Amino acid sequence: MTASSPLQLTNGFADALAKIDYVIETLKAHGIKVGPGSSVGSLFAKVRQLNKQLAKNSGAYDAKKFFASIEALWIAEALEMALGVTRARESIRRIVGSEMDLSGRGSSPGKDALWELDVFRRLRLGGADARFEEPDVVVPLGDGLGDYGIACKKVYLESGVAGALEYGCTQLKKAGLPGIVAFNLDELMEEKAVLHAVTTEALHAEVSRRGREFVARHETEFQLMIAQGRCDGVMLSISMVTEISNASPPINLARIPFLYGGHRLRPVRGELATARLAALQRYLDNASQRR
Repeated sequence: MTASSPLQLTNGFADALAKIDYVIETLKAHGIKVGPGSSVGSLFAKVRQLNKQLAKNSGAYDAKKFFASIEALWIAEALEMALGVTRARESIRRIVGSEMDLSGRGSSPGKDALWELDVFRRLRLGGADARFEEPDVVVPLGDGLGDYGIACKKVYLESGVAGALEYGCTQLKKAGLPGIVAFNLDELMEEKAVLHAVTTEALHAEVSRRGREFVARHETEFQLMIAQGRCDGVMLSISMVTEISNASPPINLARIPFLYGGHRLRPVRGELATARLAALQRYLDNASQRR
């Protein structure tokens, strides 16, 4: 299992308010209104409140507003990358119209859509010409490897992994593309928790441990689909609010993607699967160098 490094962190809020105002105005120009009473509207308002608070007293802030502002910026960054992309319009509507308590636990159409936009954004940041098409996101890998499909699955229950994997592989087959199933595991983490670590390396080790344990619990299912040629592998992603003692600022958002492939079980097609996964990994690594 390969994790992208360094960690993807959201650093500070110097530009957060301007970003959110831009997203709100651009959505409005496209006929999508972020109502003040909506879940997303409420989160965006927390950023405005926090900025006013910090302007008055830079040494103190309301922790709840700070955590809500992290979630607001997370959503705004995903929306920003998809603005003007016609095929993303329905996903954007689902996010704006849904309950979006990202640190809480509970399914919502908006959270599902946010995961698709997160994958799209991550690949675009990595330099890929990703687009929204079946299965969910398609990325041209270059070097003669062609288009690559990514079926995005937000996991809410451990018992739902096998079904989500099966459905994702079915989507890949329907699209006629090689690819992976990308699982978001945020809902399987502790509710409203802050992960504490002394260093970024220690944080990376802890999140990597959680990813490895998830793979170990479902490796038989993953390997079966890979061995049958229904997918090249799976991507896992874990996002958590973190507090790192030696980081500045100490409280942040860590987003860590992992790629897991079992191509060795298919020696005839193994080299091609390995090349595709390596190309995808390069985009993920490039993205980890950027905001």
